Parts: sequence; C-alpha cells; structure tokens
Amino acid sequence: MGKIFSSIKNIFAILGLALAAVPAWSAPPAAEPGWKFAVLSDIHVGSREDPALSIGSFLKSAVQSLVRERPDFVVLTGDLTRGNPDDNVPLAKVRKWWLNISEAVRPLQAAGIPVLPIPGNHDFYTPAHRKAYEEAWKYFEPALAEFTLQGSPPLYYSFTRKNAHFSLIKAVDQDLSPDVEAWLRKDLKQAEGAGLRFVFGHVPMASAMAKPSVSFKKQLGGLLAGGHVAAYICGHEHLNWDEVLRVNDWPFRQIIVGSAMDKPYTFPVRKELYAAHCRSCDGQCMMPATGKHFATDPKDRLQKVRQVLYMFEVGSALEGGYSAVPYTLDESGGLLPFYEPAGSGPLPPCQAGEPAPAVQ
Repeated sequence: MGKIFSSIKNIFAILGLALAAVPAWSAPPAAEPGWKFAVLSDIHVGSREDPALSIGSFLKSAVQSLVRERPDFVVLTGDLTRGNPDDNVPLAKVRKWWLNISEAVRPLQAAGIPVLPIPGNHDFYTPAHRKAYEEAWKYFEPALAEFTLQGSPPLYYSFTRKNAHFSLIKAVDQDLSPDVEAWLRKDLKQAEGAGLRFVFGHVPMASAMAKPSVSFKKQLGGLLAGGHVAAYICGHEHLNWDEVLRVNDWPFRQIIVGSAMDKPYTFPVRKELYAAHCRSCDGQCMMPATGKHFATDPKDRLQKVRQVLYMFEVGSALEGGYSAVPYTLDESGGLLPFYEPAGSGPLPPCQAGEPAPAVQ
C-alpha cells in the first residue's frame, strides 16, 4: 500500500512540473489604438496683398476642420501655388505665394500639427518657381523637429511613424527623374520592416481623367510593387478617385485627392472609368476601391460633390491596417463625408427604356 501511495505522489509531482512549464493563459493583446493623418492637395494659393483673399474661405475652413480633428500630421501633395509654364512671374511674387501658404497652414502648426509638402507641376515649372519652393522649406522645417527625415527634403524625403513608413517624392510629371527613382527604390528597400508603406506624389500613376501613361505606370508602379506599398496618394486632377491597381502581381491602392482651393476648376472622370463604374441614366457611381456611392452629372461626367481632403486612420484593428475617408465641407465649414450616406456595392442597371442624357 505504501508503494501505491508513493507512486501516486510521484505522478502528481510530475504533473505539477508539467503544468508549471505551460505558460499561464492570458487574453490576446488589445488592438493597437488608431492614429490619424490627413492629406490636402491642389490648394493653389495666390499672392494678393491680403493673405485672406489669397487663401480663400474654403481652404481656411478645411484647415480649421483639421485643427479640430487633430491628426498627427498633414501632407500637402503639390500644386500649392499658381505657377504656369513661361508665366515670367518674378521670384519676389512667387515668394509672396509661399508667404501666403505659410499663413494658410499656420493654424495647423500652432495646434502642434506638422505640415509636410511636396511639389506639384504648378510649383515647379520655372527657375523662379523651383527656387521659391526650396526656399519655402523654412516655413515647414521648424515644426518637423520630432521627425527623423531621410532623403533630400523638400524634394524627396521619408520618415517612419508608429510602424508605418512614409515616402514623399517629387513627381510633377509622368516621368520620375533618375535621382528620385534611385532614392525611392533604396528608401523602400530600407523600409521592409515597416508594417505599412505609403508613398505620396503629385501626379497619379494611372490618371482618372486622361489616358494613363504606360511607361510611367511601369516606372513608378514597378517601384511601388517592389517596395510592397499599401497606397500611393496623389492629387493633380481635382477629383476624388480611389482604386486598387495591380503591377507585377502586387495590389495597391491609388488615392487621388481633390482640391481645397476656392472656386476650383474641375475635370471629368475619363470615359472608360465612367462606363465601368457609373450609370449613364442618372450619374450614380460606385468607387472601385470602397464600393461607396457618389453622384455625377452624366452629361459632363463631373462629380457633383466637391471632395476637399482625405483623413487616414492607421491601426491594427482596421482592415488592412488603415482606412482612408474623403470629406467635403458643409455650409458651416465643418467636415461632411464625400460619399452618400446610404449606398454601397454594385449599382443595379438602369431600367429598360430609361433615357440616358448625351454624354460629352
């Protein structure tokens, strides 16, 4: 009997050692809390003596809305001024444009929200444009002390923020300069450990208003695919378009941000995209990347709601690790979702016999 009790005692001792080796159960880690950044584009600030007239009430309201939202930072994806080819605008006047831009973003910087610019084609046509753009870095750099910038700001540079990597490049036409191309390839290679990679340029890789450039898609798209970029965020076209593109078997989103200027000139969605994602009878459209609905005028293919800015949220609880939401402004200057409140998914076809207006 004593041997039996001794054996049982040994069994329990062995079980105790085995259980002690098993880690105690704990709840799965909580999802990382989300954080935000915003994007404005094509603000086209002028050079009138009164900065308020050059900035415009619409841009002012957009900035004040961002101050209330308090994103971690704001990216400006080019066409911040009004330069044109061979406009012969003297350097002193272009400097005035940038002085007014600094006034426009001052409320953000005063609220502790850094602003990061890249050039657009209207900022970079002439020697005076280019010189003033590089000089204007002095208006942005002091608020960026907390960022460890790599590259050659303000032309192309990058930083890592909370396990997401951000690359900002000079893409002012459909051909990257050799220095930008070489730098971006190296930068994305060094950022392989980042959870998400975002690239910002001015010109879309695949235009939503004109025939895309095959060579530019191959050049820039190859870099984005090779660097496993989650999204390429751009402007230039004064419309909102969000689509998943695939290059070399790598899918990534291209998000075209609209314009925050007063009284903007606008462009229609190109015919092929319109035919694929919109109804000709009433102009209802579905955004390809999100399935969300928005309205256009089928006679000219122009979006009826003016999209002003994008707000991004990054967090592990979000599908794909981030979200991207476009906004317009309401009558009081507050943020209002661009997409229609009710409506998502494939659009039912127009009813038989329903008249379709002539598309221009």
